[in-house]
Amino acid sequence: MLKNTFLTRGLVVLGALFGFGIAATEAHAATYTVKSGDSLWSISQKFNTTPQAIVNANSSKLSSVSSLILPSDKLAIKKHGAATKTATKVEKAPYKADTAKVDSKTTSTNTQTSTGWMTMEATAYDPQVAAGGATSIPTGTGVAAALDRFPKGTQLEIKYADGHTETRVVNDTGTFAASNPNQLDISMTNAEALQFGRQSIQVRVLG
Repeated sequence: MLKNTFLTRGLVVLGALFGFGIAATEAHAATYTVKSGDSLWSISQKFNTTPQAIVNANSSKLSSVSSLILPSDKLAIKKHGAATKTATKVEKAPYKADTAKVDSKTTSTNTQTSTGWMTMEATAYDPQVAAGGATSIPTGTGVAAALDRFPKGTQLEIKYADGHTETRVVNDTGTFAASNPNQLDISMTNAEALQFGRQSIQVRVLG
């Protein structure tokens, strides 16, 4: 067995850390009786060793690999057993790709689809009531919007939650829509406006 030296222990530790095997071979001494026709080469092949190793193990009898051996000579043979490989498999952590953080915040307003529809908030108002009667804007015909987004005269198609659609023209800036570009104030009678409340609608510009 390998001697328990500091170097041996260090190699085993490194092998465990880096996943390579440390091959340890055990040498067993045997005595072989030379037979007729034997040579150091043929004997070394039988015992999985080398001629020089046999010479080294029998230095009192042999001086080199060319030394003469005779039948009935006794030779010490150090057989090398099969290597025992100690390997520690290092499991690599599975690669995990970094994913960009995606802002999960979504809004129900101003979401435009490929067909041009935008999701917006809608309230309703009666322009006559809002202006105290001092307005020429007729009730129930137009829609108020933030004019920096939808100037007066912009034609809008509005789709309501129940599925029906209607076309309205921006003709006012209203009460709430003036400060909120994602909101429309739809003109209707005051009684209808109270029932309408606040709804999510689909809007697209027609012209």
